[in-house]
Amino acid sequence: MQFLGRRKKLIGNFQNDLYDQCLQFYGQPPLENISLSEFESFAVERLKLLKTVENVGVSCVKNSERYTKKLDAEISSLNFPHRAELGGISEYEKRRKDHISHFILRLAYCQTEDLRRWFIQQEMDLFRYRFNCLHSKHKTDFLHKNNLKYETVSAEEKKNLKDKLIASSYGLSGTKVEEHDVYKVPFQDALDLVRTRKVYLLAGNAYIPHHEIVTIVLNDFRTRLSKALAVSNKIGAHHLHGEMNVVNFKGRHY
Repeated sequence: MQFLGRRKKLIGNFQNDLYDQCLQFYGQPPLENISLSEFESFAVERLKLLKTVENVGVSCVKNSERYTKKLDAEISSLNFPHRAELGGISEYEKRRKDHISHFILRLAYCQTEDLRRWFIQQEMDLFRYRFNCLHSKHKTDFLHKNNLKYETVSAEEKKNLKDKLIASSYGLSGTKVEEHDVYKVPFQDALDLVRTRKVYLLAGNAYIPHHEIVTIVLNDFRTRLSKALAVSNKIGAHHLHGEMNVVNFKGRHY
């Protein structure tokens, strides 16, 4: 009994820490047991969420103002984490469902290259939307919590490079340079931004404005998720295939 009580306490502490933010990398799998009915409902609801992300991405230019507003309206009605400033028991349950449902669909969508590609794309689009919705403080908190230690440029260096940063970064003003963080990362970690000429390059480093850091974080998320799906495909999915019909959910997005 003491062992069970200690295990419940550990799981509770794990969940409280994991669900204190509305956004996560899904690095830790769920520890708790859930019923088959909850398992199935979570899978269906997650698939509906990802299908919504896909449909909005087809009907609107991704990352445009119209895209963000439409996705905001659609997701707000789906009972999933929405805004970082929200809290309370209901928000905790949404974050719990978000966490568990991601891992359920990960098992279903790890089995073929086409399924993995679709799942990664929708999860990336969802992650980008959620990250962009975070206030600057919450973005910083997320980076710190996930050990994403990007070097921030000092105020003095920003002042010295201000004109060059403004000239090389679309939408960056002098005020934004002064008020927001600028990150310095090896240029090879920011190839997408280098290729589209959105960053300033100096001595092998790319200077990333605060509003472009999502590109770096998203690349990290994609790498982690791709590796996790490969592992799931190798050691996990075939065990589930013989016991539950989670694989049947994969066909519903067509």
